[in-house]
Amino acid sequence: MGPLDGAFESLPCAKTCRRVDFDWVEVREATRFGSGRFLLVSGIKPWIDLRVTLEPLSYREMPDFWVIELVGRLTASGLPGLVDFSVALPLETVQGRIGIEIVGATKSEQRVLKPARAAVPGG
Repeated sequence: MGPLDGAFESLPCAKTCRRVDFDWVEVREATRFGSGRFLLVSGIKPWIDLRVTLEPLSYREMPDFWVIELVGRLTASGLPGLVDFSVALPLETVQGRIGIEIVGATKSEQRVLKPARAAVPGG
């Protein structure tokens, strides 16, 4: 029970994308614009023109921990410079039976996600 394999796995890897590391991970409950949880990840990127995103893996069956990779894409010439980054991802469709795992270049962190609280009628 792992990520999708077969034809997708046989495609060549992109040269402009790599996992990048992070310094801070937090799961928050949305307080505006509806409800639900979202993942916040931040750190320092080593290139000014590195675009950082959170990329969930695809699964055929729900895993215990849904892996979300922190990916950096160079958009130009790789201009060096230390720059803070912060990215967010809604978690309503991206969570395993137990929780999520955030994977960077040299480390990963798991977060156990308790079931969301149900709305209480009339209160």
